[in-house]
Amino acid sequence: MTIEVKDNKIIFTRTFEASINEVFKAYTTKELFEQWFHPQSAKTKVFKFNVVEGGEAFFAIETSEHTSYTLTEYKTINQPYHIEYLDFFATPQGEKDTRLPGMQVYLDFEAQDGNRTTITSTSIFPTKEAAEGALNMGVEAGMNATLDQLDALLKNKKS
Repeated sequence: MTIEVKDNKIIFTRTFEASINEVFKAYTTKELFEQWFHPQSAKTKVFKFNVVEGGEAFFAIETSEHTSYTLTEYKTINQPYHIEYLDFFATPQGEKDTRLPGMQVYLDFEAQDGNRTTITSTSIFPTKEAAEGALNMGVEAGMNATLDQLDALLKNKKS
């Protein structure tokens, strides 16, 4: 995985040994999403998962130390190439936690030769300081660990 920081943007890029449709489906199917969207030894519990334009997702990521909640508002879905959404920390009741800044996320899926897919995830924060705060909170390690889980899921589906 590569990471690039540009002002208020954090850009991750990673290539997977799977078709664009398989990778896109892992982001948009509740049963698959729950299997990988968390670091190793954590788990994801989905309460709402409506990945359509205007839809929402609400889920928890549970670790041995704590549980964090996320509320996602989907803006654009262009299967299997692009997803745009707003991402917020949330309360356990599914309300936006306004104490922390939300971000706008663009996921771009690009088919490569040899049945591979590259994902570029661009997270846009309200300010450069908010982006730096996310980096200081460990977003890079968390994203790496989460994408490792996606990689393992995609490899297991081939077995």
